Amino acid sequence: MRYLIKNKVYDTEKAQEIIKYIKQIKHKGLFVTTYPKYRHTLYKTQKGQFFVHIGECLTQDTAYSHKNYIELLSNDEVKEILNQLNEVDLYQQLFDDLEEG
Repeated sequence: MRYLIKNKVYDTEKAQEIIKYIKQIKHKGLFVTTYPKYRHTLYKTQKGQFFVHIGECLTQDTAYSHKNYIELLSNDEVKEILNQLNEVDLYQQLFDDLEEG
């Protein structure tokens, strides 16, 4: 899929797929707030820009539908995602600032 953001094309077919993960997205309803789960795929373009594609809804509730959009991410946001997922090796492949605790 190709997406256009600020006159730049982000193509999931040409970008490097980094990792797939599941993340909840806040959904405000009329009376309650829920957090349905969606499949996220992190990509990196040839020019080094990270972006995440938000897609399939994994929550078994017909009130939620699949999504199909991307969000651009900074290096710090990608680092936070990898920290939350405990992806040590992947973090080390992408960034060179790991140190012993």
